[in-house]
Amino acid sequence: MIPTWILVLVSYLIYYVYNFYKKVAKYPPGPTPLPLIGNLHQLEAHNTHKQFERWSKVYGPVFTVFFPAPTVIITQLPEIKEALIKKGDIFIDRPQGPVPELFMCVENGGVISSSGSSWREQRRFAVHTLRDFGMGRNVMEEKIMNSVETLFEQLDGTVAAESLDMNWPIELCVGNIINELLLGYHWRADDCEKFVHFKKGLDFLFREMRERKSVMLVHSYPWLKHMPYIGYIGWRELRESMNNIYGFMASEVEEHKKHLDYDSEPTDFVGAYLQELKRREHKGESTEDFTERNLVNTLSDFWMAGMETTATTLRWAILFLIAHQDVQKKMQKEIDDVVGRDRRPTMADKMNMPYSSAVVMEIQRKANILTFNLPRCTSADTEIGGHSIPAGTSIFPQITSVLDGQESFDDPDRFDPTRFLGSDGKTFNKTAMDCLVPFSLGKRQCAGESLARMELFLILVSLVHRYSFDVPKGGSMPDLTPVFGSTQTPLPSARATPTYGGSIGHERGA
Repeated sequence: MIPTWILVLVSYLIYYVYNFYKKVAKYPPGPTPLPLIGNLHQLEAHNTHKQFERWSKVYGPVFTVFFPAPTVIITQLPEIKEALIKKGDIFIDRPQGPVPELFMCVENGGVISSSGSSWREQRRFAVHTLRDFGMGRNVMEEKIMNSVETLFEQLDGTVAAESLDMNWPIELCVGNIINELLLGYHWRADDCEKFVHFKKGLDFLFREMRERKSVMLVHSYPWLKHMPYIGYIGWRELRESMNNIYGFMASEVEEHKKHLDYDSEPTDFVGAYLQELKRREHKGESTEDFTERNLVNTLSDFWMAGMETTATTLRWAILFLIAHQDVQKKMQKEIDDVVGRDRRPTMADKMNMPYSSAVVMEIQRKANILTFNLPRCTSADTEIGGHSIPAGTSIFPQITSVLDGQESFDDPDRFDPTRFLGSDGKTFNKTAMDCLVPFSLGKRQCAGESLARMELFLILVSLVHRYSFDVPKGGSMPDLTPVFGSTQTPLPSARATPTYGGSIGHERGA
C-alpha cells in the first residue's frame, strides 16, 4: 500500500505542474519552460541577446522567456514603439525584486530602477537641473572640451609609443565630464586611482550580472539571496560592488555640506539638490521622495550610466576607424575642409559635417553596446503585437535587436556610415535615422541623451582632427569580437597607434 504522504506529494506536484503551465498559457508563446527553473537550462551564458534574436525568428517579435519569472521579449521596432510610445503609460514602471535592489541604496530610489512618484520627482529635478547647467548648450560644450584637452595631454605624451591602450584615457575623459557635472571637479591623470578602482568594480558587476544564471534565480526566488552560496554569488557579492559606489557618493555629499553656500548659484548637481532639499524643508513641503539618500542613489545612477555607455562607444569608435581606414580618411578630409587647422572643432560645425555625423551614428549602431535594454513592468493587462500580456509582467524591449536587425538596416553586419545619408551625401536618410534608437524610446528615454550626443561628436571629431589611428607596427587589424556583459566592450587586447599631427599648426601624419 502506498503511504499517504507520497500520495499527497504526488497530488501536489501534479497540481503545481498543471497550474504552472496554465500560467504559461497566459503569456505570448516562447520556448517551453520547465517548472521551477523556467528556461534557465536553455539560456546561453554568453551572447544571450543573440539567442533572443534566434528565438524571435521562431516565435515572432513578441515572445516569453521564463528566467524563471515570465519576461516578455520584444525584438522589432514597430512592437517596441507600440509598447513604449503608444502605450507608454502602461510600460513606464520598472519591475521590483533583488536585481533592481542592487542599484538602490534606498527603497524605490534613484532614477534608473525606481517607479511611480519617486521616479518622476527625481527625473524631473534632474532634467531641469542639467538643463540649467547648460546641457545641450555652450556651457556644457566648454566642459567637454576641457576634458578633451586633458585627454590630449595624456595622449601627446605617449604617441611615440609603438601601441597605446585607449581604454583609460577615454574613460577618464568621459568620467571627468560627468564627474564635474555631478560633483564639481576633475580627476587628474596622475592621481585617479580611486576612479580606476570604482570603474573596475563596475566592470566586474556588469559582466557578472549577465553571465551568472544565479542572478536570475535569486531575482525570481528572493529568499535565495539569504542562502550561503547561491545568495552570495547571485546577489551579495554584486551588492558589495555597488556599496563601494554608494559609500563614495555619500562621502561626496557630506563634503559638499561642509562647504556649500546655500545662497549662491550651485555649480554642480550635488549643490543644486542640497539647496532644493533645504528650500523644501524651509517651506514645509514634502521631502518624502527628496532625501539625501535618494541624492546618493541618483548620483550613482548618473555616474554609472553617464560614464559607461559613452566611454564604451568611443572605444569602439577608435577600433572601427582603424578597421576602416577609408572612413577615417574621408572623415578627416571633411573635418579639415570645415574646421581647418587653426582652431578646434565645435558643435556649430556639426551642421556642415554630414559625413562625420553619419560616422557617429553608424558607430552607435554597430557598437550596439546594450545587450539588454533596461526592463519595464506592465501596470495593467495589455496587448502588444496581438499578444495578451498580464499586469505585472517584466518586459525587455530589445533595442539591440533593432540596431543590428535586417528589418531595420540592409546588410546590418557591414560598417557603412553612408546608410544614414541621402544620395547627395549631404542630407540624412530619415528612414534609417528613425531606426537608430540607442537611447531607447518613450518617457524613460535616456535623460542624458543630449549630453551623450554632444560628447560623442566633440570627442571623436577632436580626436580624428588631431590624430590618425592605425594598428601598431607589425600588428594585425583589431579583433572586433565584443566581450559580452551588460555592455558589449572591446577585447582588452585591442590597441591603437595614434599618429600625432592633427592639431593647430601641425600636419597630420600619414
